[in-house]
Amino acid sequence: MTTILGIDPGTHRLGWGVVSGSPSKQSFIASGCIENKPGTTPDIYLPKIHQEISSIIAEYNPDLIGLESLLFQKNVKTAIPVAEARGVIRLIAGSHNLSVIESAPNTIKLSVAGSGSASKFEVIRMVGLLLGIKISQKRDDELDALAVAISTIVTNKNL
Repeated sequence: MTTILGIDPGTHRLGWGVVSGSPSKQSFIASGCIENKPGTTPDIYLPKIHQEISSIIAEYNPDLIGLESLLFQKNVKTAIPVAEARGVIRLIAGSHNLSVIESAPNTIKLSVAGSGSASKFEVIRMVGLLLGIKISQKRDDELDALAVAISTIVTNKNL
């Protein structure tokens, strides 16, 4: 049984979810969001991401990290801070000897909902069904991170 820490990277709200299982069956362990107020500067939110992800790793002891890949964004002001957050996550992974497996959004949609063009709602609905959780009690960022974790398990059959 493999335990994955799935991460939906962001700066002001970073979703995380821990899932264990195999390609045929996954189980929910925990999820949450690391939140910062809009306007929080990188010198505040990057160390917070480092501290909180490190704590999550210490508590749940994942076998590896699943990370949603960065899409090409027209807005550089958004892309650069998200890339910095992803760099912090990779640093944490390296310091804990954890591999990082990146997945593109269409790969996540395909492996969770059965279609690379699935809507956000279809993916979220399937996350709830696959993990037996009430999606109304979770934030979108948590559900996205759980989808990343499920996808990481499903698409990497050698785990």
